Amino acid sequence: MIKFTVKVFKRVTSLLEGMAVTIKYFFSGPVTMQYPDKKWTLPERARGVVTLIIDKETGKHRCIACLACVRTCPNFSLAVEVKTDENKKRYPGKFTLELGKCMFCGLCVDSCPTKALMMNNEYELAVYTRKELTRSLLP
Repeated sequence: MIKFTVKVFKRVTSLLEGMAVTIKYFFSGPVTMQYPDKKWTLPERARGVVTLIIDKETGKHRCIACLACVRTCPNFSLAVEVKTDENKKRYPGKFTLELGKCMFCGLCVDSCPTKALMMNNEYELAVYTRKELTRSLLP
């Protein structure tokens, strides 16, 4: 008889513990974020779209068209057209990124010797056509 009452007591206490958790969440505020109206604040190390960094002093990008980013990209989503000026200095003529292929790994950013690339916090990448997924990184 004592074993039976102990079992009943344990089951009732476990039931009450479960109901306490349910009641706590029932009276707390909503957890869902209303996405278009409110947006998440991303963590500092979040990876978004690859962009070229523009120097504030000169107003130009730092890219020297060394093609290190193109060589390290595992699925060939970057394309750089190299041009040279009269001093035989290299610069990118076209710098395109295909977001449909990009897997946001950040290898291109890590391999850049001049730190001309960075991953920004843009995460809204829904488009209607695949052509819109090809972006030119140069203004």
